Amino acid sequence: MWDTAPASPMKKIPCLALLWLAFVASAYGQKFEISPYYGWVRMSKDALGSVSPSNPQDKDTTFHNGHSYGARLTLNTKGYYGHELTYSETFTTLSTGTQADSTSPKLTYQDKLKLRQVTYNFLIYFMPRGERWRPFITGGVEGVYAPNPNISAWTGSTSRNYGLNYGGGLKIRLFPHALARVDVRDSRNGKPYGLSGAQDAPPPSGFLRQIEASAGFAIGF
Repeated sequence: MWDTAPASPMKKIPCLALLWLAFVASAYGQKFEISPYYGWVRMSKDALGSVSPSNPQDKDTTFHNGHSYGARLTLNTKGYYGHELTYSETFTTLSTGTQADSTSPKLTYQDKLKLRQVTYNFLIYFMPRGERWRPFITGGVEGVYAPNPNISAWTGSTSRNYGLNYGGGLKIRLFPHALARVDVRDSRNGKPYGLSGAQDAPPPSGFLRQIEASAGFAIGF
């Protein structure tokens, strides 16, 4: 005999939830995007200060160009706008020069660092959602964590700095739920570490500039 008893309400709930998710995904296709990427980073040579006990100079400490990895989570509206959260890690090298006394040569030390960055951006598209080509411009706010380098003469401290970024990019739909994208972001954040400046001069102030060009792919749903 076949069991003709009706399914219990508790068994119906998962099925209804799956049907609802399928309906939302089909009705709002490409509303959400997850985008891993790889980037090339140009770090400005802005002066960060000095750890030198003798003859300190503002430009004793600087960053070098590097590369980055990251992922973006995007919420697209029905028309021309979007909201995006990004987490990235920038791999760079820090150089610092130090001089023990006025008669000693200045020695340069280097160490590789990983800067961690979290960003919120607002996107403005030139084409509505669903189009194959979607160029866009963007602006946002961000925070950067800078760890200490493994340098014996180092006297700075880890820091969290905040700033702004702006840029643009292009998304190209390859398949119904897959996109390729390229981005360029110009960032300005507070200078890290709080190092001292040249003798009898205030510590270096202002912003550290970073330009990132990146390419990756996105999964939309």
